Amino acid sequence: MAAMAKVRVRQKNQITIPLRIAEAANIKPDDMLEISYVNGVVTLIPHGKQERKRSVMDYSGIARGVWGDTVAEIDKELKRERESWER
Repeated sequence: MAAMAKVRVRQKNQITIPLRIAEAANIKPDDMLEISYVNGVVTLIPHGKQERKRSVMDYSGIARGVWGDTVAEIDKELKRERESWER
């Protein structure tokens, strides 16, 4: 069963979604939520959630250290890898 959290309804019927729940549901500021009330249960559902576009720069450095940490280590690893190719 999902964790339950208590929130206070503020003036103008505003609530704050607890951080751990917002993170788990990937809810970010300015996201739209659909709200419904059925049989005594209030439900919030992310509306039209689209994958956020990422910049190519978000991936910079993603493979750092995979082939080594120094230029010499990287060159050695690339040479070893290339020698393993079938020709």
